[in-house]
Amino acid sequence: MKIDKIITNPAPPGQLVLIEGDGLEAAEKLHFGDESIPFKVNSTGSIETTIPSGSGTVEVTAEGKDGDRSNSISFSFLEVH
Repeated sequence: MKIDKIITNPAPPGQLVLIEGDGLEAAEKLHFGDESIPFKVNSTGSIETTIPSGSGTVEVTAEGKDGDRSNSISFSFLEVH
């Protein structure tokens, strides 16, 4: 599995984003920093998820059922004013 990019990054908590890459249909877990969050794999093999609450910058990774993890991509939370 490989993550290429997160559309939209940065984004505020609660926003729907798309994670594109290779082999993501094998993802069993999606991690934003230390938090595992719900997601779905769409028909194109990319991941759709809603940004969890948080601040600053975290590393995003996908994990397969065998425990193998993808590369990590930095994600920055946008503050909502």
